[in-house]
Parts: sequence; C-alpha cells; structure tokens
Amino acid sequence: MRTISVRLDDASEATLEHLCQTLGLSQTDVVKAGLALLQRQRQSPAALAETLGLVGCYASAEASGQPGSGARDHSRALKQKLRQRQQAQRIGT
Repeated sequence: MRTISVRLDDASEATLEHLCQTLGLSQTDVVKAGLALLQRQRQSPAALAETLGLVGCYASAEASGQPGSGARDHSRALKQKLRQRQQAQRIGT
C-alpha cells in the first residue's frame, strides 16, 4: 500500500477532523470513503437514472389512460428516489 501526503487548508483540516470524530473513523478511512463516493457519483445521467430505477418506471399517457404523463412529475420522482438512496446509504454506514 502506498502512503501519500496531502496539503489541507484550515477549513478542510477541520472538516476532516470533524468527520473522523463524528464517524469514529481514521483519516485514511474518511479519505477512502470520500474517494469511493466521488467515484460512484461519476455515473452518467443515463446510468444514474437506470440505477435509481427511473428508466421505464412510468407508463405513457396513452397506455395509462391518465391525462399527461409520468414525465411531468419526473423532478418529484427523482428527488424521492435520491432521498431513499441517501437514507439507505446512511443506514448501511
């Protein structure tokens, strides 16, 4: 395993220390978790929609017999799915 040095400004250092104390993790573990989170967030919008189950989750207006379509409420549905995903991640951590 390789060791690296990182220069942090005062605010970043305070944030790192706060996260270590709050989560009960070492500096190494907090940095690794941050890197993993950034890697997961690198998904394309299409891949994220697929991951969240938004692709194909609504019937079209004609098929459902409803006026309008599920696309009209896409913002609400996306926010709800993201909230559920964040809650699941918090519980799993």
